[in-house]
Formats: sequence, C-alpha cells, structure tokens
Amino acid sequence: MNAPDAPGRSVPLTNTAVVGPPAGRLPAVGALPPARAVTVDLQRGSGDDSGGLLGLAALAARALMDTRQRSGPGALARDNAWQTRHRLERRRSSFSFWSALDDGLDDVAASFTASPVPDGDRFAALVRGQSRLVAAYESNQFTQVARLLEVCAWGSADQPLGTARTVASLRPSHVADYLTLCREDGFLFHSASSDAERTGRRAPAPAPVAPPWRGASLVLPWSTATTRVAVAVPVEASAPGAVELAVEILGSHGLGGRIGPALRGDRALAYGLSAFQLSRGGSRALAAQAQVSPGNVPEASRLLLETIHGVLAGPVPEPERRAAASRVRTALLLQVDQPFGTVDELRRTACGEATLVETAAAVELRADDGILPVRRDERPATAIVGAAPSGSGGLVESTEP
Repeated sequence: MNAPDAPGRSVPLTNTAVVGPPAGRLPAVGALPPARAVTVDLQRGSGDDSGGLLGLAALAARALMDTRQRSGPGALARDNAWQTRHRLERRRSSFSFWSALDDGLDDVAASFTASPVPDGDRFAALVRGQSRLVAAYESNQFTQVARLLEVCAWGSADQPLGTARTVASLRPSHVADYLTLCREDGFLFHSASSDAERTGRRAPAPAPVAPPWRGASLVLPWSTATTRVAVAVPVEASAPGAVELAVEILGSHGLGGRIGPALRGDRALAYGLSAFQLSRGGSRALAAQAQVSPGNVPEASRLLLETIHGVLAGPVPEPERRAAASRVRTALLLQVDQPFGTVDELRRTACGEATLVETAAAVELRADDGILPVRRDERPATAIVGAAPSGSGGLVESTEP
C-alpha cells in the first residue's frame, strides 16, 4: 500500500523507505532535492510522570527543543532552519523534523544523546513558559469539558502538562534523570528516506488494559455566559473503521452529520458542536459536545444522547454512510499529505498501529457493509462545564470525581 509523497512518486508504507528519483533518472535541472522528515521517539511519555512530577515529560521536551542552547536537537533545528513538531503521548515523547533539503536530518538522533539541561535563568524561563500553557489549558472551557468527560467515563483524566503546583516544583535534576532513563531505554528513529529505522532497543508495547467504565455525571461551575455539555456512550469496536465512521455520521465538525440538524437546525439550541471518540486502553466511546445557554442544558444533553443512540441503533442509510466515509477519507488523506505525513505513516507501521491510509480503506468498507460499533449496556457519561439550571438535577447528578 502506498501513500502520496510528491507528484509522480510514492513511498512504500514499510518500516524503511528510500525517497529519491528512480534509478537511472536524474531530477530536472534546478529541481530541489526531495523533502524529508524524520521522527525521534523517547520511550517515556506523560503517563510515566510520577504523581508529584506531573508535567516532567513535557518540560523535558521543552528543554530539548530550547533554541537558546548551544547544542541539542533544538539548536540543530535552529541552525538548519528545519520545521519541527512535538507530540506528547502517554508512553512516548515524539519529536519530528522536516527539511526541504538533504542536510543531515539523519544526525538528529545523535543530538539527543548529549543535549545539555538548562539551569538557572534559562530553566526558570522554561518553567514559566509551561506554566503559562497550563494556565491557558485550565482556562479553556472546551479543553475542560473534554477532560471532565474523561473523569466521568473512567474516573480520571491525564494532565500531560502538569499543574501549576507540580510544574513549579520541577528542577533541572528531574529533567536530567528523565533524559538519562530515556537514553537507557534507547530512542526509536523513523525516517522516510533512510535504511536506519531505529537506534537503541525497542520496548514492547504494553497490552492495552480497558479500565472499568464509570458512567458518572459531573458539573464544573464556570463563570461564562454559555455552558459546554458533553456526553459519551461506551461502545465495542465491532470492526476496523466502525468507530471512525460512526463519529463522522454524528458530525466531527457538527454541521456535517446528525448533531447539527438535531441541535442547531430549527431548534437553534447550540452553536459550537462536534463529535469525537474517547479511548482509554481498550475501552472506547462515542462522544459529542455542544455550547449552549445554561437554560438549554437539559434539552441539549437529551438530544446529544438520543442522536448517538440513534446512530448505534441503526440502520444508517447507505447514502449517509457513504457521504460520511468520504469526509473521513478526505480528512485522513489530507493528513498524509502534510510535511510529516509520510514519516507518521512509517511510524504507525513500525509501532504496529493502523496507518491512516489503512483506516481510510477500513472506513470505506464499513460504508459498504454498514457495520457500526455496538453499544454497551452501561450508563452514559455526562460532563457540564458552566452554569446548569437548578431544574436539571434529574438529568445531571453532581458526583465527586
């Protein structure tokens, strides 16, 4: 299976690939070398932060990519004008680098082995920067309703950036110890144009453990004129692509699926709408959220649940399935066509995950056969961030996290 990389050329989706003109052919005069991207994974993520050191993996990433340093990956990217990206996952901290030139991207991994840890004023500046991110995250109503929904679903939610208290307690020695452990684990190296797929040792991926579903209903008071309400229904993924298709039938951006007409249409209850999936270990759920006035919280919650239940109960008409599948395919393949798209696909393959191209194909199959997730017989989770009307006690029961 191939993914688009540039006009007239494709990159095999395997652990290694070679990017360049076919043998015996030279690029046109004045043509640039092929764009390249690599990814370096540290095998410790936010889920490896201990309770008192929440935010450590995020702060270490900030230190590694500090462009004020004389050496390290951040300095190397600065000196070469590379485009960079960082993604923090539960078990990995992933750094990607992209260049339009063939200018030493394969040397990036080595820069992680001897990157110095800032101290003094530089370290304090990194802590201040992350503290501002924590404050922005905690003051965002949308991110808070998503986090609260996880608490309602499973009893806890990740805090990858840490809290104001834990970030303030971090010291250079904590970052140095974290990086030492990462170096002992070995880095995973992914390249779209190198025979070297990794350096160091690969840690086996832990088997996903599905936590028990809680199905709670919680209200977080919020001093805004509008309220965010979100619901989630636990499901079993009956076949590859089934959950992704169901999300798009609901409407990942609100107006493209069923939740738009249900809440916005003639009722005009909501403006901001979206559907998405929740996942923790092997547990998955269909979810949807809406921004409404406080007086409309009970009706909005009911309509969101009814719409999710309606999709799961089926049958969904074939034209509706195919239209949703087309939207999913477009969104996924657009990601593959981005600067980091090819190396991301290679990384997914190396990590034993489905590629976006494979997921798009699976969604197309679900549009053909109509297989959708199966609803589990458990209480839905409901999260409200904002003011809830006093009469909504029967709908939303405030529960301690």
